[in-house]
Amino acid sequence: MEGDSPRPKDMHGGKVAFAIAAIALMFGSSTFGGALPFHPFSSSGDPYVADTLVLLNNTLIPGSFLAANGGRPTGIAYDGKGGIFVASGSDSVSVISDETNLVVAAITVGSLPVGVVYDSAKAEIFVSNFNAGTVSVISDATKTVVATISVGSQPIGVAYDADRGEIFVANFGASTVSVISDATDIVVATVPVGSGPRYLAYDSGKGEIFVTNHNADSVSVISDATNTVVATIQVERQPWGVAYDKGVGEVFVANRLSNVSVISDATNTVVATIPMTSGPWAVVYLGGTGEVFITNFDSNTVSVISDSTNAVSATIPVGGQPFDATYDGGKGEVFVTNSNVNQDPSQDTVSVISDAAKAVSATIPVGGSQPRGIAYDAGKRELFVADTASNTVKVISDASNTVVATIPVGRGPRFVAYDSGKGEIFVTNFNEGTISVLSDSTNAVVATIPGTGSQPAGIAYDAGKGEVFVAFSGPNVVSVISDETNSAVAGITDSGNVNGPWGVAYDPGKGEAFVANSVGGSVTVISDTTNSVVAIVRVQTVPGWNAADAGVAYDPSTAEIFATNLYPNNVSVISDVTNAVVATIPVGAAPSGLAFDDRQREMFVANYGSGSVSVISDSTKAVVATIPVGKGPVGVAHDPIKDSIYVSNVVQGTISIISVGGAFIPTSELFLYVGVAVAAVAAVVALLVILRRRGRSPPPSG
Repeated sequence: MEGDSPRPKDMHGGKVAFAIAAIALMFGSSTFGGALPFHPFSSSGDPYVADTLVLLNNTLIPGSFLAANGGRPTGIAYDGKGGIFVASGSDSVSVISDETNLVVAAITVGSLPVGVVYDSAKAEIFVSNFNAGTVSVISDATKTVVATISVGSQPIGVAYDADRGEIFVANFGASTVSVISDATDIVVATVPVGSGPRYLAYDSGKGEIFVTNHNADSVSVISDATNTVVATIQVERQPWGVAYDKGVGEVFVANRLSNVSVISDATNTVVATIPMTSGPWAVVYLGGTGEVFITNFDSNTVSVISDSTNAVSATIPVGGQPFDATYDGGKGEVFVTNSNVNQDPSQDTVSVISDAAKAVSATIPVGGSQPRGIAYDAGKRELFVADTASNTVKVISDASNTVVATIPVGRGPRFVAYDSGKGEIFVTNFNEGTISVLSDSTNAVVATIPGTGSQPAGIAYDAGKGEVFVAFSGPNVVSVISDETNSAVAGITDSGNVNGPWGVAYDPGKGEAFVANSVGGSVTVISDTTNSVVAIVRVQTVPGWNAADAGVAYDPSTAEIFATNLYPNNVSVISDVTNAVVATIPVGAAPSGLAFDDRQREMFVANYGSGSVSVISDSTKAVVATIPVGKGPVGVAHDPIKDSIYVSNVVQGTISIISVGGAFIPTSELFLYVGVAVAAVAAVVALLVILRRRGRSPPPSG
């Protein structure tokens, strides 16, 4: 009407834009914990790692994540605030709380960390990385690496000089000592010393650094004022650990092959020699008691020496191959790393010794997780993973991709097989020679079956007979176990044809078990009707070994067996019709476990040495994709419901979860997105309708 103010033409658009902006804001608001995270996906449709499950703390992280893990503890240091820092052979540092005696953090550092020292002025931990030739600097506050410093070749021992704010690093390969300023994290001097320097001790009374020269049977004395060697002291054979005793002004040196030398820092001469017979290794001084603790690597003990008598006053049993020690003055405890060079991960521990009782008061496992064999339980939609470090089987729900149960089993669990007929899981305990039987309804051990020999390895379920085939690599036996009686009904020992049996796969089409032999380069074919060897298939060199578990898997689409060959880095394909190799496929380094995806008709191969998974098309017999995963992948399992591949990374202590072919897998996150999106669209449509109605001209009157 004339005289009325016209409605602006962009009014509707402005309100709609406002509504859309409000909805967008809602998506990113704290109502949903910030912007809702999307999982990574492959735009090409190739398989990719969608998530990584870190077993150490049962945390699911999107994408491929290289987690820190425990294992092979070496160097150790106390931070004066209740934290014990332990270097691990898995390229990480574990942090132990001295209140709970539990691992509270794991920090990734350089390759093969060995020496650890605490810098009290900076509240930082300095860690020598032997293989990397570097020193990692860790903030005690954030438990993260804040600097990496290049030093000499093969650094081992580290010592802190509080008066000068410097870190001294023994470079074993270079026969030098690097001096690092903790103010700049820069090497300010390099000091030549004797051959093969290993460990160091700071003498606060003299302002000197004492360095053991392992190859020269000597100790170099460095002045921290001039950074030069001021004395060289001959000691006994292979000096190793060293510690300064400020109470008497003496330095104690553990000579690896003989005894302990006591050096006066006033004269720089040996004033006493203490006999030792068990491989003295590391040395730590206890200021409160006037005692020196010596770890004895060969006898798995710690000797206590009185600095007033220079005699052994006590001997304390600890774990295997005690490597280093540190003193926690606040608790009156000595923490000892048991390096376990025999590589039984369940023995990767730290012993806690009371300085009053002279006895072990606690043993802390620091082995992290070492997941190996893995099997999918279709009835429960769960994955069962053998963790050799903790002597347990971890149960992972494929709905949440997290650990929902942990089941103690025998020592050194290695391989896992699912018995669909009984709803049970069979687990080989490699170090114990037994098989644990787990119920998937109770997640408890329902039987323990004595083995027919030592070192049970691969295992496979025969659904047709209700039996389980177990490879015992020690006595060269393949045992057949009835799942009704949980007892052995047969043992196959074909001389020369069953030689170091390792991986096992069952072929339901032929009713045969295929066994990869780790010695001789062959695969043995066993009939489940006669429980006898019916064929020997020659493959290339060794199909697997002790670290990269030998793998065999059955492909029902082609009636073929795929077997991994470690040294040539390839996979042999065997026809179950002719029992002959029909193809050889190059893959990554040290191929290990395998699993077949019948939906994609692809075989997934874990490459232990290259930290990857090769995807082989069974139609072309060629690798069609290579997927980076964690360190040391060995076990592989296929979840047919989600069409996902689960890979156990034994070095990393993680499970890589691979989405196959960019597969669409509904998740709770996705449903949340869809629900919010639908509501948002409905809100916009409703708003448009309202605005449209309001904007209409009224009908003419009269």
